Amino acid sequence: MKAQWSLILMLLFAVIIAIFAVINVNPVEVNFLFGYADVPLILLILGSALFGGLAVGMFGIYRLFRTQRELKKLRLEHEKLRGQSTVAATPSVSSTMTPPAYDEPTVSADPTPLEPISDDLDRARDSRSFRIDK
Repeated sequence: MKAQWSLILMLLFAVIIAIFAVINVNPVEVNFLFGYADVPLILLILGSALFGGLAVGMFGIYRLFRTQRELKKLRLEHEKLRGQSTVAATPSVSSTMTPPAYDEPTVSADPTPLEPISDDLDRARDSRSFRIDK
């Protein structure tokens, strides 16, 4: 569906350029670096549109080839990693062994109690040193 809309828009744009070019058929003087030439404006418009279309097409083809090359490289890397994962999935002697024992952490039977902070807050509110300057 997207390709159909792109084709319709390209054809519409081509028709607009063709109408614009047919309306402007007067000769114009084109200044090249080495001289001047009188060229019909229709040829100048159509030539510019054709050159622009070719430039955009060449850029699109370059991006397409670059993307295909990157896709091929990523597929090869994917297959390589998939082969490594099957090798890693096979059980070995070290994976069937039991892990070494470790010491359980000791917990103190009598933890030190936390001091209540409400007394400190009450003292801070009552003291004159605790004030907010506006």
